[in-house]
Amino acid sequence: MKNAIELLLRFGYHLLFLAMEFLCFYIIINYNREQKGIFLHSANLFSTSIDARVDKVNQYLRLDMENDSLHKQNARLIKKFIDYDLNSSLHDNDTLAVDSSKYQLLAVDICNSNFRLRDNYLTLCAGENLGITPDMGVVSQNGIVGIVKKVSQNFSVVMSILHSQSNISCLIKRNNSNGMLTWEMGNPKIMHLESIPKHKTVLVGDTVITSGYSTIFPKGIQVGKVKTVVLEPGSNSYTIEVELFNDPTAWDALYVIANRLSGEQKRLEAEILQNE
Repeated sequence: MKNAIELLLRFGYHLLFLAMEFLCFYIIINYNREQKGIFLHSANLFSTSIDARVDKVNQYLRLDMENDSLHKQNARLIKKFIDYDLNSSLHDNDTLAVDSSKYQLLAVDICNSNFRLRDNYLTLCAGENLGITPDMGVVSQNGIVGIVKKVSQNFSVVMSILHSQSNISCLIKRNNSNGMLTWEMGNPKIMHLESIPKHKTVLVGDTVITSGYSTIFPKGIQVGKVKTVVLEPGSNSYTIEVELFNDPTAWDALYVIANRLSGEQKRLEAEILQNE
């Protein structure tokens, strides 16, 4: 009680001044129409400004959640395109319908990446914890990225398509001519399509897609467009440059393709090889 009295004696005049100021403002605002209008208008502006700042802060805090949601949504959209290409490539016969649920796309982020070496790899910030295993394909929303080679609990190492040992089966979409997509050091956006025989017609601008002749990539994922076609004298196949739709120097959000039936297919193929 003594302390309270001392505070009042010490700051009583200040408190009285503030109380009188508040009372004066209250009387002026409530009993003068013009001043009341000005006050309400100013209060609305201030409130709007505060609300806008709060909204910006909330939007910033939600960015990670929104990015993650968009990443997963893109995975679902890409899967729909894959399913569509698989089904539309078959005849209209119910007995031939593809079980499109065999493929699942897992949204992942990149932890590390390079593209300037002869043999390039990238590291994904996901591994066994997300169900990733070796020999799964990796794609972006614009095309193929590489193949998972090694996995730990929380990380995966991917052999990039920019690797001297990368060989991916692809097709010329217009006529289903099959070849192997490889990379030679140089421009990271230019690859080569090998083993297309000279009796096939290949045109500049032809679209190149994955062939589906493996358990890694389904058929129909767009890879790039034919940039140059050359038939060397005495050669039985074309020298073809393919300009990627993907930009390997700007990979961001990626997706791992999980083929639920790959194990069954590999076991069956292994049994055939063992019996021969």
